[in-house]
Amino acid sequence: MTMPYYGELQAALGDSASGSMAAEAHGTLCGLLCAGAEDVPEAWIHNTLADVEEYSFGAAGDARALLETLHQSTVAALAGDQMGFALLLPDDDALLDDRAAALAAWCNAFLYGLAMRGLRPMEELPDELREILADFAEIGRAGVAEEEAEEVGESAYAELVEYVRVGVQIVFDECRAPRQAESAASLH
Repeated sequence: MTMPYYGELQAALGDSASGSMAAEAHGTLCGLLCAGAEDVPEAWIHNTLADVEEYSFGAAGDARALLETLHQSTVAALAGDQMGFALLLPDDDALLDDRAAALAAWCNAFLYGLAMRGLRPMEELPDELREILADFAEIGRAGVAEEEAEEVGESAYAELVEYVRVGVQIVFDECRAPRQAESAASLH
């Protein structure tokens, strides 16, 4: 299943092209999935649409359908073994500042999604996960320095996106493994 385009979801949510509502929605979804939320997608869709201030009936239906598709494609990508997971972020033709802001919003929303579902306390997490989550918090505060050359900024942005993508997959795999082991133990 194919993930919706960022701009398509952004427009359906009624957010401006330079906004990051679509990134926030996907980040929250991924955090919820990593934390093992059982009421996804309905609660997540409801909460995401509740954040939309003004939308017509048709736009709400479009946004709902896109959010359902986003949920299905994200679950399939995270659970798959093809490393097909990708972040929902603006296309490469968007301004670097807008892409960096969307990545920061994505990371903050991911951490929010984890926190909403009560991921184990940080001290109980493996060192690698604590480091990834601390890095996500730093990325959530990041921006693009005006003095950075465009090439350096593009390269740094691409590296951050890849780091977050792989980090989310690691968090998902690590957090799901204990639940799978508990489920298997309860079957015996």
